[in-house]
Order: sequence, then structure tokens, then C-alpha cells
Amino acid sequence: MILLSAIIFMNSCTSDFEERNTDPNRLTSLNASDIQGLFSGALYGGMNTGPNGTDYQQAQTLFADIYAQYFAITQTAFSSDRYNIVQQWVTYQWRGTYVSTMPSLQTIISETEGDENLVALNAIARIWKVFVLHRTTDYWGPIPYSEIGSTEPVIAYDSQKDIYYDFFKELDEASTDLENNMDQLSYGEQDKIYNGDNSKWLKFANTLRLRLALRISNVEPAKAKEEAEAAVAGGVMTDISDDAYLNVSPPSNYNGLARITGWNEFRMSETMESVLKGYEDPRLSKYFQPAEATGEYNGVRNGMVPAEQTMPENSYPNASNVSEALTIDKMFVTPMSVMYSAEAYLLRAEGAFNGWDMGGTPGELYERGIEMSLRTWGVTDPAVIENYINSNNVPMAPGGYFNTPALTDISVKFSTDPAEQYEQILTQKWLALFPDGMEAWAEARRSNYPRRYSLIHSDNPNVPADGMISRIPFLEYDRDKNGPAVEAAEALLNGPDNAATKLWWDVD
Repeated sequence: MILLSAIIFMNSCTSDFEERNTDPNRLTSLNASDIQGLFSGALYGGMNTGPNGTDYQQAQTLFADIYAQYFAITQTAFSSDRYNIVQQWVTYQWRGTYVSTMPSLQTIISETEGDENLVALNAIARIWKVFVLHRTTDYWGPIPYSEIGSTEPVIAYDSQKDIYYDFFKELDEASTDLENNMDQLSYGEQDKIYNGDNSKWLKFANTLRLRLALRISNVEPAKAKEEAEAAVAGGVMTDISDDAYLNVSPPSNYNGLARITGWNEFRMSETMESVLKGYEDPRLSKYFQPAEATGEYNGVRNGMVPAEQTMPENSYPNASNVSEALTIDKMFVTPMSVMYSAEAYLLRAEGAFNGWDMGGTPGELYERGIEMSLRTWGVTDPAVIENYINSNNVPMAPGGYFNTPALTDISVKFSTDPAEQYEQILTQKWLALFPDGMEAWAEARRSNYPRRYSLIHSDNPNVPADGMISRIPFLEYDRDKNGPAVEAAEALLNGPDNAATKLWWDVD
């Protein structure tokens, strides 16, 4: 009797074991609304708009934006402009990817995989995953990729070639899924870029695919051509209404660049000054404002030491800050730029220059790209646009403290010389990408354009002042947590783990 009672008691306990031992306040599954909420956080995390304001500054502005020579440092305490890699700062880019973004995206992707009612949610999350991770791999080269989400104590790094090939696979599959489910509900108001417009995300995906195709065009031209032509055939951005912006809203979702512009850490570079002023570019006043002390548009050189930064001509009151639309009082007004239709046209112009089927000639697409960029920044007068496109103006000599010469001698008007055409396309792409220093730095490494001024000084023993910093060395932050994987990843590089070793696609 006792034994029988015990068996009955045990059976009654185990029959509702899961119910008795489940925390009623803990989510055990996600519905569509939960998934939508995760996505908005992944968007902001992917653009490094963290809670304390330094995320964007230390992830992007003090590195990629400076290496692209959009800006130059005027703060004497900062040495990253002299190619000094401050590990503590650049850790923010890593954490933005692997802490703020990928956990949410991986959850969304796993929760929506195989559900025919959630195909659009899955596809868009995969597209954004590629966007975030392509910026990350273009910082370091090999990164953890295929094992993201693993609970193993050591998370292996993947080679950059393998990562890029998977990017193309992801974008191809996600685009097909999205195109076949265009009317399916996606993220709605939680989509802080396109507000749930699946057709815009499809164009975004194809434009991203085109961008990545051009990135590998020097190392694997056949693969690049295949991917680029597929992207254009699938439909890329063609109008400023396709432009991707991350919306801002108080108290925590701010424009990362605008938030830090009042800290007087950087100003317009003389590289930008030479081109914008020499071309009499209508975007000059859209990108920058006159210097406080002089009322004129002035830049400063990259790579100055403190004694040079404090000279009157180089101090921040005497150089141009970003335009008022990008200053701190507009941090909750001006959305963050993610990707422009102008870039799509200029990518196609380069592809056509390579002999690929891009739906137009290099000159036609080049001119259309310039027009789209001007319109994106509010320059809409047809006469102004036409005059600029046909201008024979060339970059000017900034002069200044270092008596800086003109950057180059190419004009805006499309040349008949192929060598000049290539430089023109890449220079205008650099201008059109502003203020996305991450993409501009990657393109400068790949193509060696636009031309750039040598640093005044380099503090990096591996990269001289007249060289280009090629990558960020692997982080001590991850060596402490994932040491064996980081050591193994060194063998995936094209040289030693330093800032001079070129990435897989950087072979020009």
C-alpha cells in the first residue's frame, strides 16, 4: 500500500513538473509583437547609438571618420588621428555588434526560421545582420561569424573570404524570400528605418549586395561581376525616397554624430576643404558651417601633435564644425544616415566602368549619382545641379599652417580619360557617402581614392605618415575572453596582427 501510494504520488508530481517549475514571469516563446520589439533595438545597436553617448564617438568618429579624412582631430588628448590604436575606445564597435545587436538578431532569426507566416521578419533581420557584420569585418578582417550564438567557451573566427561569400548567400536568399512575401506584415512602427515597407528593404538588400560586390572587385572580379549584375537586376535604390535613415526619438534614440559634435574634438579636414571649396560644391554648407572665429570654411590637417593643434590656425574655433543640422541640438531631430540612393548610382557607374551590365554608361550613372546626392542634401535647383555636374572647377590649395597644396587636379565634369574617370567616380562616391566614415574608409582602402593628404605625424610604428591604416588589430578585450580563437585567427590574416596588414579584399 505504501509502495503503491508512493508511485501514484510520483506520477502526479511529474505529470505537471514543467508547469510547476516554470517561472510565470519569464518568456518561454516570442510572438510576432515581441520579435518586432527586438528589431528596433538591433537597428540602434548596429549604428552604435549606445546609452552613454561615447559609443558612436569611440566606435566610429575617432577611427573610421578620421581615417576617411572627413574630419581631423583638434582635441589634444586624442591620438587616434596619428594612427594610434586606443584599444579601449575601439572596443565599442565590437561591443556594439556582439553585445547590443547580434543577440537580438540571432533570436529573431531563430524564432522566425521555417515559419511561413514570419518570412518577411526573418528576411529583413538577415539583411540587417549582413549590414552590421560587413562593417565589423571591414574593421578587423577575420571575426567570429559562423559560431555567433554558440555557448562554447571558445568562439572561432572565420576568414573574411568565407564571411563575404556567406554575405552574398544571405542577401540572395533573404531578397528572394522578401520578394515572394512582399505583402506580409513585417516590423511596422518598430522598423525605425522604413516603417515596415518591405519593398524598400528589398532595394536596400540589393544595394548592399552591390556595395559588397564592388568591395571584392579587385580580388575576385568574376564573383564581383556576378553578384553586382544580380543585385542590379533585382532592383537597387533609384530615388531619394529609397534613402535609408535611422529615425531618432528622445530620450535614448539619438543621432550619434550630432550628439558628439559639441565636444570640440574634431573639425573639417583639409582634404574635404580642398575638394568642396575647389569644386564650389553646393554640399559644402550642408556638410559644414563657417568657423566661429573667421566666418570662413576652413579645414585642418590630419595627424597633428598637440603643439600644432593649439596653434591659432588649427584650433577648433578657427576651423569648420559640421553643419547646424548635425550639431548637438539636433540630435533628436536629424535622423542618422544609413545608405543613400546616390551611392547605388555611383557603384553602378564603377561597375559599368569595369564593363559590367549596370543599366547605363559610366558617365550617365556618374552624373545621376551626383544629382541624387545633391538632391539628398536639399539642393534641388536644376540649374545649380546642371552647372555643378558640368563644372571644370578643380580642388583648391587650402594653404593654412602647413601650406597644403591642392589635393588633385580632376574636375567634376566627366573626363574622356579612363584613369581620370575612375578617380572622379571614387571621389564623388566619397563625397556622397558623407558622413559614413566606415564605408568611406573601406572604399579608400580598396580603391586608393580619393587621394588623401599624408598625416603630419604617425604614432604607429607599422604605418608611416604617408601610408593608409589598413585594419584595426585584434582586440585585447577578446584575447582576455576568447584567447585561443584570437591566436588561431592570426593565421587567417595576410600578415602580422597589426594596422598595416591588408584585408582580404584590399589588393590594389
